[in-house]
Amino acid sequence: MKVKICGIKDEEGIEAIKDLDIDAVGFLVGQVHPSPDFILASTAGRLARLLPPYITPVIVTHLEDVEEIFEIVEKTGITTIQLYGNNSLDDIKKLRDLLPPYSKLIFAIHIINDACSVEIMEYIRHIDGVIIDSYSDEKSQVGGTGEVHNWDISAKLVKELPLPVMLAGGLTPDNVELAIKKVNPYGVDANSGLKREDRSQDCELCNKFIKNAKK
Repeated sequence: MKVKICGIKDEEGIEAIKDLDIDAVGFLVGQVHPSPDFILASTAGRLARLLPPYITPVIVTHLEDVEEIFEIVEKTGITTIQLYGNNSLDDIKKLRDLLPPYSKLIFAIHIINDACSVEIMEYIRHIDGVIIDSYSDEKSQVGGTGEVHNWDISAKLVKELPLPVMLAGGLTPDNVELAIKKVNPYGVDANSGLKREDRSQDCELCNKFIKNAKK
Protein backbone atom coordinates (compact mmCIF):
# COMPACT_ATOMS: atom_id res chain seq x y z
CA MET A 1 0.00 0.00 0.00
CA LYS A 2 1.45 3.34 -1.08
CA VAL A 3 0.99 6.42 1.10
CA LYS A 4 1.10 10.06 0.05
CA ILE A 5 0.82 12.99 2.46
CA CYS A 6 -0.34 16.21 0.87
CA GLY A 7 -0.26 19.89 1.79
CA ILE A 8 3.34 20.24 2.99
CA LYS A 9 4.03 23.97 3.27
CA ASP A 10 7.30 24.53 5.12
CA GLU A 11 10.42 23.04 6.67
CA GLU A 12 8.47 22.06 9.78
CA GLY A 13 6.21 19.93 7.60
CA ILE A 14 9.22 18.23 6.02
CA GLU A 15 10.68 17.51 9.46
CA ALA A 16 7.39 15.96 10.57
CA ILE A 17 7.29 13.41 7.76
CA LYS A 18 10.80 12.86 6.38
CA ASP A 19 11.62 9.88 8.59
CA LEU A 20 8.25 8.18 8.20
CA ASP A 21 7.47 5.26 5.89
CA ILE A 22 5.77 7.27 3.15
CA ASP A 23 6.15 7.11 -0.61
CA ALA A 24 5.27 10.63 -1.76
CA VAL A 25 4.48 14.14 -0.56
CA GLY A 26 2.31 16.72 -2.29
CA PHE A 27 3.12 20.41 -2.65
CA LEU A 28 0.15 22.57 -3.66
CA VAL A 29 1.20 25.13 -6.28
CA GLY A 30 -1.05 27.05 -8.67
CA GLN A 31 -4.27 27.88 -6.84
CA VAL A 32 -7.71 28.43 -8.38
CA HIS A 33 -10.15 26.90 -5.89
CA PRO A 34 -10.15 27.79 -2.16
CA SER A 35 -7.45 26.11 -0.07
CA PRO A 36 -5.18 27.27 2.76
CA ASP A 37 -2.29 25.02 1.74
CA PHE A 38 -0.90 26.59 -1.43
CA ILE A 39 2.73 27.71 -1.64
CA LEU A 40 4.97 29.37 -4.22
CA ALA A 41 6.76 27.27 -6.82
CA SER A 42 10.10 28.44 -5.42
CA THR A 43 9.08 27.19 -1.96
CA ALA A 44 8.03 23.81 -3.34
CA GLY A 45 11.36 23.43 -5.14
CA ARG A 46 13.27 24.28 -1.97
CA LEU A 47 11.27 21.86 0.17
CA ALA A 48 11.58 19.05 -2.38
CA ARG A 49 15.35 19.25 -2.11
CA LEU A 50 15.05 18.52 1.63
CA LEU A 51 13.28 15.20 1.06
CA PRO A 52 15.08 11.87 1.42
CA PRO A 53 15.84 10.22 -1.95
CA TYR A 54 13.07 7.61 -1.72
CA ILE A 55 10.17 10.00 -1.12
CA THR A 56 8.72 11.33 -4.39
CA PRO A 57 7.76 15.02 -4.50
CA VAL A 58 4.50 15.75 -6.33
CA ILE A 59 3.19 19.07 -7.62
CA VAL A 60 -0.56 19.31 -6.95
CA THR A 61 -2.14 22.08 -9.01
CA HIS A 62 -5.55 23.53 -9.88
CA LEU A 63 -4.19 25.21 -13.00
CA GLU A 64 -5.48 24.35 -16.46
CA ASP A 65 -3.16 26.44 -18.65
CA VAL A 66 -0.48 24.12 -20.03
CA GLU A 67 2.26 26.76 -20.15
CA GLU A 68 1.63 27.78 -16.55
CA ILE A 69 1.84 24.17 -15.38
CA PHE A 70 5.04 23.59 -17.33
CA GLU A 71 6.52 26.76 -15.81
CA ILE A 72 5.99 25.25 -12.34
CA VAL A 73 7.84 22.11 -13.43
CA GLU A 74 10.74 24.22 -14.71
CA LYS A 75 10.89 26.31 -11.51
CA THR A 76 10.69 23.38 -9.10
CA GLY A 77 12.40 20.54 -10.93
CA ILE A 78 9.49 18.33 -9.81
CA THR A 79 8.29 16.08 -12.64
CA THR A 80 5.34 14.26 -11.07
CA ILE A 81 2.24 16.41 -11.50
CA GLN A 82 -1.20 15.84 -10.00
CA LEU A 83 -3.84 17.76 -11.94
CA TYR A 84 -6.91 19.03 -10.09
CA GLY A 85 -8.16 21.41 -12.78
CA ASN A 86 -10.78 20.83 -15.45
CA ASN A 87 -8.02 19.88 -17.85
CA SER A 88 -9.22 18.86 -21.30
CA LEU A 89 -7.81 15.91 -23.19
CA ASP A 90 -6.06 18.34 -25.56
CA ASP A 91 -4.46 20.04 -22.55
CA ILE A 92 -3.18 16.69 -21.31
CA LYS A 93 -1.69 15.84 -24.70
CA LYS A 94 0.03 19.23 -24.99
CA LEU A 95 1.43 18.98 -21.47
CA ARG A 96 2.70 15.47 -22.11
CA ASP A 97 4.58 16.73 -25.17
CA LEU A 98 6.24 19.50 -23.13
CA LEU A 99 7.27 17.37 -20.18
CA PRO A 100 10.40 15.19 -20.00
CA PRO A 101 9.73 11.54 -20.96
CA TYR A 102 10.24 10.36 -17.37
CA SER A 103 7.54 12.69 -16.00
CA LYS A 104 4.36 11.30 -14.46
CA LEU A 105 0.85 12.74 -14.83
CA ILE A 106 -1.79 11.95 -12.23
CA PHE A 107 -5.33 12.99 -13.07
CA ALA A 108 -7.81 13.79 -10.30
CA ILE A 109 -11.47 12.90 -10.54
CA HIS A 110 -14.10 13.84 -7.99
CA ILE A 111 -17.17 12.09 -6.72
CA ILE A 112 -19.96 14.67 -6.80
CA ASN A 113 -23.49 13.69 -5.79
CA ASP A 114 -22.51 10.02 -6.10
CA ALA A 115 -21.29 10.48 -9.67
CA CYS A 116 -17.85 10.75 -11.28
CA SER A 117 -16.92 14.28 -12.35
CA VAL A 118 -15.42 13.29 -15.72
CA GLU A 119 -15.42 10.49 -18.29
CA ILE A 120 -11.99 9.23 -17.31
CA MET A 121 -11.55 6.42 -19.84
CA GLU A 122 -10.72 8.84 -22.68
CA TYR A 123 -7.72 10.10 -20.68
CA ILE A 124 -6.24 6.71 -19.83
CA ARG A 125 -3.69 6.48 -22.66
CA HIS A 126 -2.19 9.86 -21.78
CA ILE A 127 -1.84 9.71 -17.98
CA ASP A 128 0.05 7.53 -15.52
CA GLY A 129 -2.34 7.36 -12.59
CA VAL A 130 -5.67 8.51 -11.16
CA ILE A 131 -6.61 9.95 -7.79
CA ILE A 132 -10.23 9.84 -6.62
CA ASP A 133 -11.13 12.67 -4.26
CA SER A 134 -14.09 14.44 -2.69
CA TYR A 135 -15.64 17.76 -3.67
CA SER A 136 -17.15 20.22 -1.21
CA ASP A 137 -20.17 22.12 -2.55
CA GLU A 138 -20.23 24.25 0.57
CA LYS A 139 -16.60 25.37 0.23
CA SER A 140 -16.36 25.07 -3.58
CA GLN A 141 -13.21 23.15 -2.72
CA VAL A 142 -11.51 20.30 -4.57
CA GLY A 143 -9.08 18.30 -2.48
CA GLY A 144 -8.25 18.93 1.15
CA THR A 145 -11.97 19.02 1.96
CA GLY A 146 -11.83 16.67 4.92
CA GLU A 147 -14.99 15.05 3.52
CA VAL A 148 -15.51 11.39 2.68
CA HIS A 149 -17.30 10.44 -0.55
CA ASN A 150 -19.14 7.27 -1.59
CA TRP A 151 -16.50 4.54 -1.45
CA ASP A 152 -18.72 2.14 -3.42
CA ILE A 153 -18.17 4.34 -6.49
CA SER A 154 -14.42 4.47 -5.83
CA ALA A 155 -14.26 0.68 -5.50
CA LYS A 156 -16.02 0.29 -8.84
CA LEU A 157 -13.57 2.69 -10.52
CA VAL A 158 -10.58 0.84 -9.05
CA LYS A 159 -11.84 -2.38 -10.64
CA GLU A 160 -12.50 -0.74 -14.01
CA LEU A 161 -9.41 1.44 -14.50
CA PRO A 162 -6.20 -0.09 -15.93
CA LEU A 163 -3.98 2.38 -14.04
CA PRO A 164 -2.87 2.80 -10.41
CA VAL A 165 -5.65 4.55 -8.46
CA MET A 166 -5.07 6.53 -5.28
CA LEU A 167 -7.92 7.13 -2.85
CA ALA A 168 -8.27 10.51 -1.12
CA GLY A 169 -11.00 12.51 0.55
CA GLY A 170 -11.52 12.71 4.30
CA LEU A 171 -9.07 9.93 5.14
CA THR A 172 -7.80 9.79 8.72
CA PRO A 173 -5.89 7.32 10.90
CA ASP A 174 -9.25 6.06 12.14
CA ASN A 175 -10.92 5.30 8.81
CA VAL A 176 -8.05 4.51 6.43
CA GLU A 177 -8.00 0.78 7.17
CA LEU A 178 -11.73 0.45 6.44
CA ALA A 179 -11.33 2.57 3.29
CA ILE A 180 -8.60 0.28 1.97
CA LYS A 181 -10.64 -2.86 2.67
CA LYS A 182 -13.64 -1.31 0.92
CA VAL A 183 -11.93 0.27 -2.13
CA ASN A 184 -8.69 -1.73 -2.57
CA PRO A 185 -6.76 1.22 -4.07
CA TYR A 186 -3.13 1.28 -5.18
CA GLY A 187 -2.49 3.86 -2.47
CA VAL A 188 -4.02 6.43 -0.15
CA ASP A 189 -3.56 10.19 0.13
CA ALA A 190 -4.36 12.39 3.11
CA ASN A 191 -4.13 16.08 3.97
CA SER A 192 -6.61 17.67 6.38
CA GLY A 193 -6.99 14.56 8.53
CA LEU A 194 -3.31 14.65 9.48
CA LYS A 195 -3.08 18.29 10.54
CA ARG A 196 -3.36 20.36 13.68
CA GLU A 197 -5.74 23.31 13.90
CA ASP A 198 -3.03 25.62 12.52
CA ARG A 199 -2.79 23.38 9.39
CA SER A 200 0.68 22.09 10.29
CA GLN A 201 1.45 18.38 9.98
CA ASP A 202 0.90 16.34 13.14
CA CYS A 203 3.73 13.77 13.18
CA GLU A 204 1.83 11.45 15.52
CA LEU A 205 -1.27 11.45 13.30
CA CYS A 206 0.87 10.96 10.17
CA ASN A 207 2.67 7.99 11.71
CA LYS A 208 -0.59 6.39 12.88
CA PHE A 209 -2.15 6.90 9.43
CA ILE A 210 0.82 5.22 7.71
CA LYS A 211 0.86 2.24 10.08
CA ASN A 212 -2.89 1.68 9.74
CA ALA A 213 -2.68 1.96 5.94
CA LYS A 214 0.30 -0.36 5.50
CA LYS A 215 -0.79 -3.08 7.90
